[in-house]
Amino acid sequence: MTSHHSSASATARGIFCLIASVGLFGIVDGLSKMIIEYESFGQIMLSRYLLPLILTIVLTKPKKRAALFSTENLFLQLSRGIMPVMVGSLMVLAVTYLPLAEATVILFAGPFFVVSLSGWFLGERVSLDSWVGVAIGFVAVLLVARPGFTDVSLYTVLPAIAALFYAGLQLMSRRLGALGIDPNSTLAWTLLIGTTLSLPLAIYDWRPLDWGMGLISLGLAGAFGFGQYFLAKAYALAPANSLAPFTYFQILSAVIFGIVVFGDIPNILTGIGILMIISAGIYVFGKSLKT
Repeated sequence: MTSHHSSASATARGIFCLIASVGLFGIVDGLSKMIIEYESFGQIMLSRYLLPLILTIVLTKPKKRAALFSTENLFLQLSRGIMPVMVGSLMVLAVTYLPLAEATVILFAGPFFVVSLSGWFLGERVSLDSWVGVAIGFVAVLLVARPGFTDVSLYTVLPAIAALFYAGLQLMSRRLGALGIDPNSTLAWTLLIGTTLSLPLAIYDWRPLDWGMGLISLGLAGAFGFGQYFLAKAYALAPANSLAPFTYFQILSAVIFGIVVFGDIPNILTGIGILMIISAGIYVFGKSLKT
């Protein structure tokens, strides 16, 4: 009985961490949209990684700093670190050629990949509840985004590949978490790899910033850093297929950001979609506490 309650409690905490993570990622996307006309792609990517990396190192006790980058799972850490860079890069390219709604819907095929592959890649039992939650969440995303796909082109392959990397990010996070790897170490590796890859791009196309854009970049850095930490923590606590349906909560964050910052008031279909996402989350959360 104690083991059951401990497992259920860990899953519940993992769910809350994931909701915090994807909520912050929704803010990251909103802030990126605000500065895309003023900063280069490389600068935006560097904003996500460099400052959080510096803060992670500075805020870690001196005796534990070496342990941040000490790993027996170098391949997993490198693979996991590359994946958010690929997701971000592919989505920036995707929305250059595709409407945001279409690109978003294709990206959110990711949770289906997570549920489909978690049994094979992680050896986890995939429950019917997870499939139901993911399916309801995806229908809700369709209602919120309402893609037309009137001019489908080869560029749809960009968010499709991003969805695979997005699923890979979550699966790798769970693999590292199941091995008992400290989320702070996973965070440090992710930020180091992202900084290494984005720094040359930022230097190549550096654009001067005013103080306003600088503050937004700082906010983006903070949101992304904490989002990555909560993501690693979530998958250290809970199975990947149990967390997959809650990935859709990023849509809620994006909608709220749009209301507050851009004044985009959602219509009735968006409202229904939001209620469906919340309902699916409550359903899966309730089931996770009973199993």
